[in-house]
Amino acid sequence: MNGQVYSARDSTALEAVSIYFDGTTLGTITNSSGAYFIPIQEGIKSSLVISMLGYAPVYVSNYLNTNGQIAPIYLTENTEELSAVHIENDDWSRKKKLNVFRKEFLGNSLQALECKILNEDDLKLHYSKSTKQLTAWADVPLVIENKHLGYLVNYTLTDFQVNYEKSLETGFTYVHQVYTEGFTFFKELKKKTKRKFTVNRQKSYLGSTLHFLRSLSQEQLTENRFKIYYKSFEIAPYSRFKLQKENSSMYVELTVDKLSILYNNEEQSFIQAQAPFVIDAFGNHSPASALSTGGVMSLKRFAFMLPLDYKFRQE
Repeated sequence: MNGQVYSARDSTALEAVSIYFDGTTLGTITNSSGAYFIPIQEGIKSSLVISMLGYAPVYVSNYLNTNGQIAPIYLTENTEELSAVHIENDDWSRKKKLNVFRKEFLGNSLQALECKILNEDDLKLHYSKSTKQLTAWADVPLVIENKHLGYLVNYTLTDFQVNYEKSLETGFTYVHQVYTEGFTFFKELKKKTKRKFTVNRQKSYLGSTLHFLRSLSQEQLTENRFKIYYKSFEIAPYSRFKLQKENSSMYVELTVDKLSILYNNEEQSFIQAQAPFVIDAFGNHSPASALSTGGVMSLKRFAFMLPLDYKFRQE
């Protein structure tokens, strides 16, 4: 698949523009003529992201109907905008908000301690006392070094919320829900992948949301050691799913509000679906907001995040 990228201001070719499939290691950059070529793997449905510092990113989702030729992309320069206006005062210190963001985004684990946001100063945070919500955003991609899995990740944060609730019984405030959405591009941290990274990636994958969704789309839940429970009782693996296979994608609808998942008779999680969703050949589900997880799966935050094309050729 190929195309060209130009400046919207004067139609000049843009060199070194990043072109990548969201959530994968599949990417390239434009040459001095603004041209690029990126191979497309069968079954992928991730958005194609066109991104360059100083310009608003462009996302292309209908590339499967282009016969390999993407229409020219014109990037618009970012104009200096005022930060979001918040009428309500924010009485949390930046240090406190950063600590919450690190914990809820990177994770609260030893593995998360091996992750570092290299441009943390670009992160903007606001806490609303009336809504009990912490929000975060950034005008440029976050650059995150993951020394646990061996990746350098560009993360375009499009939505981040931590919602708190107050317990009626104890009076304590606790984290009720965390929602994160964004576009990611993975690069190897080292030219040669260390054995440590290979082992950690395997451990991160097994029992993860990605592992579960791939297993569901391939109808291999039992083979991959997943059990499904409804209201505390084990049920037939697919009895509460409506599945429809179409080419390399699986269309999924839950017929109940919530299902519990047991992986390897040890790790307990649950899933809820607000709407039907589709799983592509990589295990990526869309729309992202249709599915939420809890338990062990939800605790595997960024520190455990793998690219969607991880092990794709081997499975």
